Amino acid sequence: MDSDMKLERVIFSIDQPHDLHVQAKFLRHLDTARAMDQLIGPVTLCIGSYQGVLEPSFMMYRSDFNKIVKPTEYIRNQESILTVPGDTRQPCTLEYLQEDHKVGLGPMREVEEHHLPHYDGWTYILQTGKYFTCEEGW
Repeated sequence: MDSDMKLERVIFSIDQPHDLHVQAKFLRHLDTARAMDQLIGPVTLCIGSYQGVLEPSFMMYRSDFNKIVKPTEYIRNQESILTVPGDTRQPCTLEYLQEDHKVGLGPMREVEEHHLPHYDGWTYILQTGKYFTCEEGW
């Protein structure tokens, strides 16, 4: 298995994710980091549902997130981020940024679209057309 597959990932949204100008500035920020060889891994576009709110989101390696996104103003008002371990059999963690508090969730797993109403949170990966959640249950 490729060592990159073992790296922890973060799924997050940015402040004002529906504002096209803000989103364009954020993507330029990522593109500049890539051009300067600061961005190691891929950035995956997603759609997330968190507490019933749909918003564009992104998935990237935790190391890239900590270095390139976390110190910026783009997530200053975000309530939380989702950490997905490299070994997806392990539980995910919801990290509350303002409170420096973490909540353990279940492992990330694929779910069928018709089951989505049973979950408070899920992620749709645009590239694969698949839905994922780390909530226990249903």
